[in-house]
Amino acid sequence: MKRFIIIITFTVALCCANAQERLFSDTPCEYITTDIQGNVFLARGSNLDMLPADGAKPLNYSEPTYGNIAQVDAGIASKILVFYRESGTIILLNNELSPIGNPLNLFNKSLMTVSLAAMGNPNKIVLYDAANQDLLITDLNLNSINRTHITFPGDFHPTDMQVIPEHRIALLDTLRGICLFDFFGTFEKKIPIPGVKAMQLMKDQIIYLKDNKLYQYIIPTASSSMSIEEIDIQLPIIKRFHFFHNLFYYIDDRNIPYKIDL
Repeated sequence: MKRFIIIITFTVALCCANAQERLFSDTPCEYITTDIQGNVFLARGSNLDMLPADGAKPLNYSEPTYGNIAQVDAGIASKILVFYRESGTIILLNNELSPIGNPLNLFNKSLMTVSLAAMGNPNKIVLYDAANQDLLITDLNLNSINRTHITFPGDFHPTDMQVIPEHRIALLDTLRGICLFDFFGTFEKKIPIPGVKAMQLMKDQIIYLKDNKLYQYIIPTASSSMSIEEIDIQLPIIKRFHFFHNLFYYIDDRNIPYKIDL
């Protein structure tokens, strides 16, 4: 944990020294993530750009007929999930941003109110049905494998869902906090922290953004207790972030993406 805090402090020192690097010159984006190989994915409107980790020429995918991209999950590098909420469409792309198979239409499966989507493993998709408050696990043809109805008191309105394949699912409700489920959709625990703006789910921890500060939440196990550490640093105003090894990516309040070498 100490090492992590030192790394973040060094990141801020770089920020203060104006060592930020734009990923694109004033090109805005709304979504940023990476795959396990370090390739960076930036989404804006109907466009998805991939910046290869080896410095090769960026790749682009765009299909405006489906609307704007709501979510990108690159957790499975060979099957990048692109979710278009407006049209109820999911596209799976390979690592060259070429479509794999046909588009998946949620509406054709009577899934009319899915608000979040992610890959569960190379053969499963995880969905959140907002109207019914159901967490769904399907196969790659959107056939249901498991459905978990969420019965928390009051309304539950998650704005983000992240999955560690074959391990854990996290749903973020900015008012109520973060809820964790195992890979089969079984509820594990609720982390009642209101006001979380963005998060990154990792295997044994969650990094989250609240009041423009980063926090590290250690997920408790049978042999360890819960721990929350505030990373006491000054940040620019950010909307989204993503850590990958020794790199910190974020989108500022103007939707401009930055990369910091830690």
